[in-house]
Amino acid sequence: MDYPSEHLLGSIEEIATIKDRLSLGDRSLTAARGLHVQKKTLFSGELQYTAGGRLMTKLVFVKEADGTKNVKRYQPGGWEFKVEETLELCRILERASQALESWSPEKVRIYQSEEPIDSDLINRVAEANREHYEENNKQWRLGGLPRWIELRDKFLDELKKEWPIEYVEFQTSHRNTKYTAALLQENIAKVYVTGFMYGKGWISPEELTSATLHLGDVLASKVRHGLKGARSKGIAFADVLAHIAASGTVDGCSAEEEKSGNSGEGEPVDK
Repeated sequence: MDYPSEHLLGSIEEIATIKDRLSLGDRSLTAARGLHVQKKTLFSGELQYTAGGRLMTKLVFVKEADGTKNVKRYQPGGWEFKVEETLELCRILERASQALESWSPEKVRIYQSEEPIDSDLINRVAEANREHYEENNKQWRLGGLPRWIELRDKFLDELKKEWPIEYVEFQTSHRNTKYTAALLQENIAKVYVTGFMYGKGWISPEELTSATLHLGDVLASKVRHGLKGARSKGIAFADVLAHIAASGTVDGCSAEEEKSGNSGEGEPVDK
């Protein structure tokens, strides 16, 4: 029989240990990558660890009192590529479960508050987008794939850093990765364009804020719909989307400055 690496055994043990510290709801999320890890105490007091798919166990080992690991079954395969992903997910879940304890009182207050959204302001933003649709669409498409990847990575990195609950739930709420990517791209494009319109002077600061909060609520609602027991809040997504809007604002201001500079070319210079 092939023998698994000590690193693999250690990772499985850590996954199981973290699972024990999570709530029942969060434990179910640990299998989101398709790897199921279980731990149980045998009559002899030793700990037995199992790992594999939902219906087929690929690894079984027993940890004895002195720390020795005795492998009972090991079937190498593609499931091993999911181990590190699952371990990282478990670590994030644990951080998320402790998030409120480590936040400042102000951040907790903001997270638990319900920000009102003015539907009239949202409608004005939608109207401005319709009025300037051609230029907005051209600006978004101008950056192409590199811009989308840059903004996507910025969104996910910031969400993971500042709002771990939303990060985990967003990553696990839909098994279809294409749907998740499309949902993210749609809302990133919308908030970028909203920021661009603010930079161009077509919408007010209040309209920008309301539109960003609205898009945050849309993402949170999609997550809660796709994941039973999800706790995601719109304010968390809106906070991260605001960074994307800021990128659009910078580009909008730059476009206006360039336009103003070009309009002054060829004018007579006073002597």
